[in-house]
Parts: sequence; C-alpha cells; structure tokens
Amino acid sequence: MEQYLERYVRLIIDVQLQLIEGDNLSINTGGRSMGFARLLAQEATITTRLPVTIVETAGGKVIQAYPIDPKEKDLFRPEPAQAVMCRIVDLDDFPYDEEESLIDICRDAASLSNYGVLADPIFLDRRVGAPWANIPYPGPRWAEAEIGHNVLEREAWEYFAKLLRLDSEHASSFWQEQANLLSWRKKRLDAIGDATVRLTGDGWALTARMAEHTHFSGGASSLASGRAFIPTLPIQSLVGSLAADSASGTIAASRSFTLLGSVVQEAVFTVEDGVVTSWDAAAGKEALDAFFGVDEGARGVSSLLLADTNTIESHSLTIGVHPHFSDEAESAISFGGFVIETLDREVDEELLPQCKLCDSLVRMTVPIGNNHLQVAFTAEGEEIVMMEEGVFNE
Repeated sequence: MEQYLERYVRLIIDVQLQLIEGDNLSINTGGRSMGFARLLAQEATITTRLPVTIVETAGGKVIQAYPIDPKEKDLFRPEPAQAVMCRIVDLDDFPYDEEESLIDICRDAASLSNYGVLADPIFLDRRVGAPWANIPYPGPRWAEAEIGHNVLEREAWEYFAKLLRLDSEHASSFWQEQANLLSWRKKRLDAIGDATVRLTGDGWALTARMAEHTHFSGGASSLASGRAFIPTLPIQSLVGSLAADSASGTIAASRSFTLLGSVVQEAVFTVEDGVVTSWDAAAGKEALDAFFGVDEGARGVSSLLLADTNTIESHSLTIGVHPHFSDEAESAISFGGFVIETLDREVDEELLPQCKLCDSLVRMTVPIGNNHLQVAFTAEGEEIVMMEEGVFNE
C-alpha cells in the first residue's frame, strides 16, 4: 500500500497537476483523507519550493486551513507565480446504502448533487485561470459497493491501484500517453466539422446531429498560456454535445448502471426529435421515472461519450456506482443538461440559442459501448466510421 501511495503522489504532481517551481498549491480535503493530503503537500513543496495550503472541509464548510512549509527558508523561496488547486474526493463519502426515497432525492439540488446527477451550471465565461484537479481517494465502502463484498482498506487500495495503473511503476507515463492519445482523437473528431452521427448497437440504432459551436472535450485541459493539466483520472472518454432537437431512434443500455441509488437493469429508450418518449427497464424503472420527472429538459438527449471498450475500466467498473468513474467505463449517451466544457470559447449569450443545446438541472449517463457498437459520422456527403466493435479505428 505504501508503494501505491508513493506512485499516486508522483502521478498527481508530475502528470495531473504538472507542478513546477513557483506554483502556489492549495489542497481541499476532508478528515479521512487528511493524512494523504499532508503526504501530497510535503512532496509538492519539494517541487514548488513554496508552502502548500491544506484546507480541511466538512459538510461544505471550512474547518481549518494551514500551510505545509518547504525546507527552504523564506529568503531562498521563489516568488509565487501560478495558483494551482486540487480537491481530494473521498470515495467513501457517498450515499451507497442510504434508504432515501426517490421523491426526497429529487426534491432539491443538494440531494441530486449527493447522488451525482446534477448537471453543469451554464457559465459562459469558462476561461480557466489555474490548473485544477479532482483527486479520488479510495476506501472500503466505495470498493465494497463496486466489488459486491466486504473489503479491507488494503484490498480497497489494491482495487483502486488497478484502475489508476498504480500496480505498475510506469503509471505516470501510461497516463501521459493516454492524455496524448485522447488529444489526437479530439483533433480527429473536431476536424470532421458539422456532422450527423449514427450509433448502431445490438438491435438498436440512433441518429443525431452534433451541436453547432461545440467541440469534443475530455482528457487533458490547458490554460491560455499553454500549460496542460488533467482535471480527473482515469481518462478514457471524449464527450461531444448533440443538437437538442436532432436525435431519433432507440437506445439499449449495454450494462446495468446506478441512478439515484438504484441499479437500473436492461434499460431501453425510444427517442423522437431529441426527446425520450418512452422507456423501460427490467429493474430500476422507478429511478428512471424519477429522473425524467425532475424537469422537462431531463428527457433531452444531450451528449455522446466515446471510449474504447475492453479496457480495465470497462471490466472493473461494472455498474458505475460512483459518479467520479461513471463516464470513463465505456461509450455512453447522456440525457439532461449538456456538458459545458464542450461549448466553444466564443459562444456568448446571443449565440447560445443557435447551438440548440439541452438544458436541465440534471444529467444521466447510460452506457452503450459493448463489442456491438459502431459509430459513424457523415459530413459533406462522406461517411467516417470512427468506431467499430466498440473501439476507435486508429
């Protein structure tokens, strides 16, 4: 476990945040992950040569904030040059086994946020001023929910290490290469331009149009200065926004998934003019009913997520219990609000209506990416088959 911790810290410092001398790092953490936050801060000071601030929070309130100082005396420290932020996400701090009614969950935004279905607020000024990252921190409650049986702390870290490739000494280089691969895929997808997309699965098919003034997002992000960082790990999927009135056809979920604390099995959907008109499931239909009843926009087909199948994530994250990982297991379709990161930078309040994007308080992701999935784009009369049998055509 100590080896996993050391590799994880190096992965965060070297690949996710890509810290350099002069970075002014702030770490938000809860009480359970405080020890890890201190370890991360101590190692970060070696690179930044500046104090790292740890902010302890509980229930959304700040409990305390204090610095972890580097070895250098004040006189020899560099001037702060760049703010950097990260938040440690305690994976155990999630309502895995709460017996809360669907009515109560859907009653307010705070409850919806607790269950990971709150959509992005629409802020048009999306100029990121600082590198940032959400850092997942494993625990036995999370691992038990994913694996299906009781586990010890050590076993939770072993499971987590497999997902983050921390069981290899090459974890950092793996994720850097993965970020480069996703960057190349984004360029391929964005180069297609205005296009329709056809998704074909096992007994179902859906056609839609990519939204105007949008692009694919995912993987690494960058500042205006060109500095790169990875907001979250693992990274497998790329997401693009669909025009709100364009999707038509049927969708069948490729696996079970978790929604509002319930497991939804064998879900199927009928879509007309961009809106889900009917749905059913072998189990968990009540959760679908509750989700689609939150607001009118919840039934909109908003986003397309593309990710290779047959990855460690697709085999290990069987029902996507925690929202931190739910978008990375395989290709998927989202209902509800669109992903704000897909909006082109020049879009303002006047241009936004032309994009015809789905707007809702909530967003749900439904997996579709098994070995039967084909994804084909058509632009200017030319068809480009981007994925076959659930994997990208490189």
